[in-house]
Amino acid sequence: MSRVRAFASKRMSLFMTLWLLVLWTLLFAKFEPLVLLSGLLVALFIQLAFPLPRSGFFAHFRLRQGLVLAGVFLVDMVKAAVHVAKVVVTGRDYECGVVRIDLRSSADITMAVTAAMINLVPGTIVVEVKRREGIIYLHVFDLEAQGDIEGVRVASLAQEERVLKALASAQTLEDVGVNL
Repeated sequence: MSRVRAFASKRMSLFMTLWLLVLWTLLFAKFEPLVLLSGLLVALFIQLAFPLPRSGFFAHFRLRQGLVLAGVFLVDMVKAAVHVAKVVVTGRDYECGVVRIDLRSSADITMAVTAAMINLVPGTIVVEVKRREGIIYLHVFDLEAQGDIEGVRVASLAQEERVLKALASAQTLEDVGVNL
């Protein structure tokens, strides 16, 4: 029995099981016992049949900082969407630009999450990532309204800091100079 348990522990993750169960439930738009049971079975089968390597992504997750990250991100998305819509509807002139952001961390997962979250905010899009140097380049809509180049840098670095506080290890936070 210990072989089976060791095999399953390498391939199974409670978080992944719950995540796949949530997706299954959303897919069927029902919260019924049969949907939950079939979703659980599918989640377990997927993990056994198609195992993913352990990333350690949530090993250092901080709930409070994660909620702050999600809340500020949602507010930023709404504000940016309203701003872009207002500029488009009014026909106001605007100037776009490309801004270089030197991130504090060059860790793959931190850069990926930071770039993805910046990319999802209307009016900004990541055009290039230099992984080794920890640099991202953003195309910014209505640069002046964003506080020009420095305003974009400050907002982007603040986003990276929230990502680091929510997901990075204490050692990484210390290395890049971020305090909880």
